Amino acid sequence: MPQSCLPTLIGALLVLLAPSGWASAFPVSSAAWSAVQWEQHCRSVRTSYNPDTTLRTDRLTMSPDDPRFTDFLYWVWANKIIEHQVEQVGGTEWKGPSDGVIFHWAPGSRWELHTVVPFDHATHHIVGEHGWRDNMFKDFFEPFGPIHGVSIGERLSMDRPPTWVQFLAHIGGPDSPYYRYVFHQESAIDPARRIVTLVGGQGVVFEYTFERYLAEIKEVLTDCKAYQFFQLYDQYGKGFASRAGWAGQPLSSP
Repeated sequence: MPQSCLPTLIGALLVLLAPSGWASAFPVSSAAWSAVQWEQHCRSVRTSYNPDTTLRTDRLTMSPDDPRFTDFLYWVWANKIIEHQVEQVGGTEWKGPSDGVIFHWAPGSRWELHTVVPFDHATHHIVGEHGWRDNMFKDFFEPFGPIHGVSIGERLSMDRPPTWVQFLAHIGGPDSPYYRYVFHQESAIDPARRIVTLVGGQGVVFEYTFERYLAEIKEVLTDCKAYQFFQLYDQYGKGFASRAGWAGQPLSSP
């Protein structure tokens, strides 16, 4: 095969192996594993979660009823898998799709990837959970008229300035001071209330139910991409990630 054909072949393989909704052609850092690399790592893995078959590469089958679930959430948190930021429409310093909002997941890790979220879903996500108001972004809204202290959802539209495209460029563009500042990250997990608390920038705190948080995890993980969690759980048992102390062992006295 001519060497010049290899990039095209590899690109085609990535598209075929990537689950629906994932944007496999997006540029990510060298730390990210490709779909082919994940499949290679999982091919020979056998755990109690899948004793008779290889781990699924198309979706995550973990559920909140699974006895491993609480440890799974803490493992996800420890590995920063669900941390994500919003990029400007079309991509930040690269040419990407402009038919939705780009979410950049797990920057700098082997799980790093981009997904495209429909505008309606993404804007609801931002307005409903961040609680941002126009007086929090005076540098953006003042050129468009008086500041009223209202939700950014009341000021932004899809077709009349100030637009969502303009605002996303303001917070997600390459020169934006907000680019790595307003991304989502966990701050606490409450197993009793079945709640995960997240922060999304200075003073922005919101809560997800376990079910809502799992939906976010499924944007990034498959069973295959969580294979190391299943290995650790088999090795150390329940509580290895969710209890204080290394692998569930009691903390030593000072």
